[in-house]
Amino acid sequence: MVDIDSETLFNAAAAALTTVAVLFFVFSVDLGLSPVSKTLLALGFLAGVFAISQRTTDRQLTLLGYGVVVVSVVGIFFDFVNTFDLGNEATVLGLLLLAAALFVLRTRFDGGNRLLTGRQATSLFGVVAALVALVLVVDVVTGGLAYELQPESRIEITQSPRGDVRVASVVVNNPTPLPERVETPNYGVCVAGDWSEYRRPSEPEREERPPVRAHLNVQDGYNEHVWGFGSKTYPVTLYLDAANTTGESFPVERTAACPDDETGDPYIAVFQSDTDGPRRYAV
Repeated sequence: MVDIDSETLFNAAAAALTTVAVLFFVFSVDLGLSPVSKTLLALGFLAGVFAISQRTTDRQLTLLGYGVVVVSVVGIFFDFVNTFDLGNEATVLGLLLLAAALFVLRTRFDGGNRLLTGRQATSLFGVVAALVALVLVVDVVTGGLAYELQPESRIEITQSPRGDVRVASVVVNNPTPLPERVETPNYGVCVAGDWSEYRRPSEPEREERPPVRAHLNVQDGYNEHVWGFGSKTYPVTLYLDAANTTGESFPVERTAACPDDETGDPYIAVFQSDTDGPRRYAV
């Protein structure tokens, strides 16, 4: 039976909890910052763990510190690959490089299983901490992504109005030197003016004809990022539940909210909205 004393148990538990905390932070915490800033924060913390493992004379703490760093770095690597969708080839290559680095580092241990002296490890932590602070300042000061909704002046319904009719574009600009995740605002659409001639026939059990309904879809993909000082454009398509629209064209206007007017020529209004805001239909 393996003899494990209380000190060993508590040290192992602390190392395990530290590793879990780092991995939870990497995979589940959203700070609203660039993925690079978040990754550097985790690496900065691990640099502190590494410095402690190099300054202690307890070989057990040194070993457990290595375990925290290695497991956490592998987790950070997988998060980085998934965040930027680098693909399977990059994943395999990165894992092989990490394995090679570990194999090389094992030849540099001194008699106490340390890679650096306490002073060197402290200096390394100071450099990493300064780099993390600098990147965080740049990230916060330069702000996030800028979104601009650019509607078409007019759209033409050539086939089914329920198809993908491009009604606008969302241009995303990144004024920062760091990659930022795309999270487009909520945009709404409604039909304004007199749409009575485009309403569908009423159902047999109902006398009133259903209203014309509209819905927007911003095709911004999943887990998209814009690199530093770059820009991307995403199409905005329209779903229009209406009748007798094939071959018709309608003006598109950018408004502050859904207009209340139900008279005059029909047009399509697009605007920035809240997800919980009421949807209005043309009657």
